[in-house]
Amino acid sequence: MAQRPPVRYLFGDSSESDLEFDYLAFLREVIDCAVVMAECEVTLAATVEGRRSRELETASVVAAVEELGKRVSQLVGPTGDPPAATPVGRCAAAITAAIRDAVDRESTQARAALAVECEEMDRQDQRQRVRAKDVLEKLLRAHDLPGADRALEVAWSTSGVKATMRQRTGFGVEAVVALDVPASSMFGLDLRVERIVDGVEIHAHETAGWLKKSDKVVAHKLGRYQVTGVLVGGDATTVRLRAAPEASAGGFVVTSQRNGELRVEPTGGAPSREIAVDERDVARLRLVAERLETAVRGLAENRTGLVSLEIDGVPIAQYEHPRMFAERLIAAVAPTVQKIARRSRSPGELVLRRLLGDNRREEIFISTAELRKRLDGLPSHAREVFAPLQLDGEPARSAPDEPRPPARQTVEVKPAPASAPAPAERTVTPADRRFDTEPETRPDARHPASRAVPPPAPMPTAMAIPELRGGPGRLGPPVPAAEAWRASRPTPPRGEPPVVDMPMFEDRSPPFATPRADPTLPGVPRPLAASETKPPTASPRAADKPPEAAAEAGRKRSDDSLGDAIDRLLDDSDDTPLPR
Repeated sequence: MAQRPPVRYLFGDSSESDLEFDYLAFLREVIDCAVVMAECEVTLAATVEGRRSRELETASVVAAVEELGKRVSQLVGPTGDPPAATPVGRCAAAITAAIRDAVDRESTQARAALAVECEEMDRQDQRQRVRAKDVLEKLLRAHDLPGADRALEVAWSTSGVKATMRQRTGFGVEAVVALDVPASSMFGLDLRVERIVDGVEIHAHETAGWLKKSDKVVAHKLGRYQVTGVLVGGDATTVRLRAAPEASAGGFVVTSQRNGELRVEPTGGAPSREIAVDERDVARLRLVAERLETAVRGLAENRTGLVSLEIDGVPIAQYEHPRMFAERLIAAVAPTVQKIARRSRSPGELVLRRLLGDNRREEIFISTAELRKRLDGLPSHAREVFAPLQLDGEPARSAPDEPRPPARQTVEVKPAPASAPAPAERTVTPADRRFDTEPETRPDARHPASRAVPPPAPMPTAMAIPELRGGPGRLGPPVPAAEAWRASRPTPPRGEPPVVDMPMFEDRSPPFATPRADPTLPGVPRPLAASETKPPTASPRAADKPPEAAAEAGRKRSDDSLGDAIDRLLDDSDDTPLPR
């Protein structure tokens, strides 16, 4: 019957993983073990602090009692040194003895109370250490330590067969777990080589001779040799053979490497000799090692209990800081837990899947809230041990192959800057910018909302402005102060345009065939009729007017307001003919 392939575990997003067992169940027991270790550390720290406090208190009590005894003894001393036979002497001696007895009695009682309390503290510490060992034993009976190297060993003795598994980790922990040897296994009290493989021999080249050394081939039949020990670990399998049940009997140590090498060394009371195994014996010796290795590995699942556990070479029962073991254990499993969290598509959960065959698979999960609940009994400073697991952090991110849709951009209509070009229907010459005192951005005619705004009124053309009569590329004479003030006056505020839901026209062309310019903007030309056109003339200066006209204008400025005078001056300048 063919052996079924091992169950493969996948991450929550169905991607491949290198996990060969239920890592979530292992994580639960790791957290429980670390919680007990952290609690043990808290209890031991409280015990040490309580012991120190009680020792200081007891020392102060004893010192106070002794000081009282000295002070009372000094009160009795000044009476002199009367003879012991006198009443005063007898009284002084009795008082001194009573003081000494009282001081000794109270000091002894204080020290005895301290000893009782210390014994109770020691028992409490021992209970915590036993609890820590029990939870470690529960963990190791079901799982291996993370990243541990295993070594399985079966040893024969007069009392029976003993099997153990030794685990060594990279963070300083070494554990030995006892294995059960079932009666149905091949490991009996008298296991001989012939029960494993028949006809095993060693044809070894031995150097022998007393007077003259000679090299000869000696055949050793190993069928009657007993197996006294098997060690499976690392990259080799070591088998110990002995010719007789006595411990001093000679034998061989056969070491089979994973790379195919085979080495045989003699043991026992016989003199040391060099053995070179013949090629014809290598295959049977390697077969013996392979069958014993398979049988030994089958015992790895029969774990009965924890034999010993050492941290940095110190037994767990004597280790002063169990929290350090918890920190190392959590740090060893944290990378795998974070990888599972990143590959889990469900926020707040750690998810694994495993293939069952026939296109079927099942999902295993555990919530991070359940894992955090296991830490409720710990103080806040002890929960720092579990920080590498990131149980309180943000939920795991989704897989990177799921792109998110781009966010919608909000379209905001902003006014065009002053340096931006004007729209097509508004033509501004370089000379017009000289009269722009308060630029205003007009809405775009193509926008639907701008069609509801009534068209602007026409502006006067450049021919109506004396400075522009000479052409757009040439500036006229200086502008008078009155006209400059009139051009710089702020335009009256305009009302808000009405909001119209539907456009006024069906087509998308501008409202008028010929675009109109804004009449509020200075310097914008307007079309003139043929009758209004005049030949270009220069504006008369104040110095060219007759003296009487200038005097009359000065009297009018003094009588009228400044605004009326400016208007009258502008009208007079337009009607005055140019000098011939």
